[in-house]
Amino acid sequence: MFSSLSLYLALLCTAPPTDDKQLVDAWLKVSLRHAQDYVIQPADAPNEKFTMLPQAVFRHSQPVRGDDIGAVYLWVDHNKRPAALGTTFAWTIEGDRRAVVHEFHSLADQPLSVQWRGHSRWKPRTPGLEWKLVPSAPAVDKSAGGRQRQMREISRRFAAESVDHKGKSWELRLLSKPIHQFEVDPPTDVLSGSLNIFCQGTDPELILAVEARQRDGVLVWHYAAASFTDYALKLRLDDKEVWTSPEYSASPTSAHWVDTVSQERLPNAGGSQP
Repeated sequence: MFSSLSLYLALLCTAPPTDDKQLVDAWLKVSLRHAQDYVIQPADAPNEKFTMLPQAVFRHSQPVRGDDIGAVYLWVDHNKRPAALGTTFAWTIEGDRRAVVHEFHSLADQPLSVQWRGHSRWKPRTPGLEWKLVPSAPAVDKSAGGRQRQMREISRRFAAESVDHKGKSWELRLLSKPIHQFEVDPPTDVLSGSLNIFCQGTDPELILAVEARQRDGVLVWHYAAASFTDYALKLRLDDKEVWTSPEYSASPTSAHWVDTVSQERLPNAGGSQP
């Protein structure tokens, strides 16, 4: 997850992790409201709207680099196939005042049209993922249960690390379960898929997608990786480096986007209404 806003960097050593459950729950409600106000659509299909799953697919904090409170949300198409992954989180600026940050990555095969509270903030102009064949993968199983087992086994063949702004490496942890699995019925060019996350602590850093996709008329296993951090990333498959991502340097038209959208206090603190 993104962390290197200039003011945030200045506060990393002074903001302790937050373990106050009431405070965490209150800011998670703010996070949800921010996410629910997004309208995400294919750029060439303005009447089609992607659906945000009603529950967060992951909640996170950042004990290594600050006191973030937030959650990760997933938008899917009519086949439940991932279209966009986003997190809305808050970190302390001073006292009870927090900056609210949005970070998104497109997972769609086409450009997107995105509105938040009536304004266009993020305009990804390219597909969000670059798919690659999984080497030495088994034939796609005929049963849904078998395919889910295969996807878990494929994801465990990967390992990842992040590299911070000073060159220090952090080995990332693959969550034990996918944050999302889906089956397309009837099948299209995609039959099954899963979305997995590598974390630093409880902070999502790298997205790993696995899908059974058509290639030359045959379903075969593919993977794609995406950054969810401002750090550089390295992904290994069977101990061989297969994908890298530089430090964050994107724009509002790129597949990966992050911005601070507001500074807020909780209502009972006498501040602005989130």
